[in-house]
Amino acid sequence: EMCIRDRYQRRVRGRNQMKSMAIKVCFLLGLFVAGAGAHSSLITPKPRNAIDSELPEWSGGKAPYVWQPHGNVPCACRNGTQACESAQTCLWMSVGCTIGCKECDGGSQGGANPNGKDRCGSGMKATINDPKWRTLNRNVTAGSAEDWTRFNPWRAPGSAPVYDPCGRAGGAAQPTPGHGEFTNTTFAKFGDLGSKVLPRYPTGTVWEAGSAVETMQSIRANHGGGYQYRLCPLNSELTEACFQDTPLPFADDSSLMLSNGTVIKLESTFVTQGTLPVGSAWQMLPIPDTDHVRPGIGPAESWTFPPPCYEPRYVEDRPLAGLSEGRCSGQWMNNITIYDQLRVPVGLAPGEYVLGLRWDCETSAQVWQSCADITVTAPKK
Repeated sequence: EMCIRDRYQRRVRGRNQMKSMAIKVCFLLGLFVAGAGAHSSLITPKPRNAIDSELPEWSGGKAPYVWQPHGNVPCACRNGTQACESAQTCLWMSVGCTIGCKECDGGSQGGANPNGKDRCGSGMKATINDPKWRTLNRNVTAGSAEDWTRFNPWRAPGSAPVYDPCGRAGGAAQPTPGHGEFTNTTFAKFGDLGSKVLPRYPTGTVWEAGSAVETMQSIRANHGGGYQYRLCPLNSELTEACFQDTPLPFADDSSLMLSNGTVIKLESTFVTQGTLPVGSAWQMLPIPDTDHVRPGIGPAESWTFPPPCYEPRYVEDRPLAGLSEGRCSGQWMNNITIYDQLRVPVGLAPGEYVLGLRWDCETSAQVWQSCADITVTAPKK
């Protein structure tokens, strides 16, 4: 099997004959217009979606352009003391996806963030209705007209369709508001499906069946909801159904590196009712949004639920400005990291697997996905 470095070097030889075309969309970022898409990145194990970090312009946490107003790279994140080489990981997603639909619409039915409509007319009812499992708008009656997030992916985790279990570059066939963008490189172009174009990207990650393991991820733009990790054998077709066959349970509460560098243990909220696969565990996103946008109305809640750490401005009831972050809350973030604890099933056959991270948003009709290569070994005797 060809080493990924060799594959990269062969591709780079032809780069003088190829121009990387940047497909970027600039939309007005204001308080009463569609906000940024809820971009997220799997950090560890390093995913296939970060393959562009092998290219000089995306290596070492760099990028050929930045997002305003703060001037950070698009998928800015923090990986402890190391460079966070996320490259374009946070730009692999599915846009225009609501519960009960057979497929995503890619934004053809209007803006997906925020989303307050059943985009395909499926009529499916939300299964996540308990306020303590909802990440915003908790004070309204579930299923009422005021409950405008009831069609979005987190309201029935796993039930919204996706384009691809490893994400779609840019999220649709064409750019969409809120940084639905992707810069074409030698590895992928806008609209590509992750499972079809992203090469195997060995990370050296080895997990023992039955053991507890740790992953790292970051949320770049916060729109609530929650997430799940799953496995699919490398020699299988990478489909959503394959990943749903092996959801990974959480082994313990997660930890959070705050924006000031402090790491705290969380009291994680795990949800197993109303989820797909039936009874599988998802974790509610522990970072409250601080300036979310409602359809046609604009920001409404300063903090969508109490932050998990001491947040001075929350105590003082002084809202954060839009597109900013606190210590453990925020709308746009670049250095808050989630450390998740997973349990590898004890009976899992040894071999090569692809780890999938799926994040179902609540504010928007969007799903984010990352895929990483891992090896599972037999339990030690």
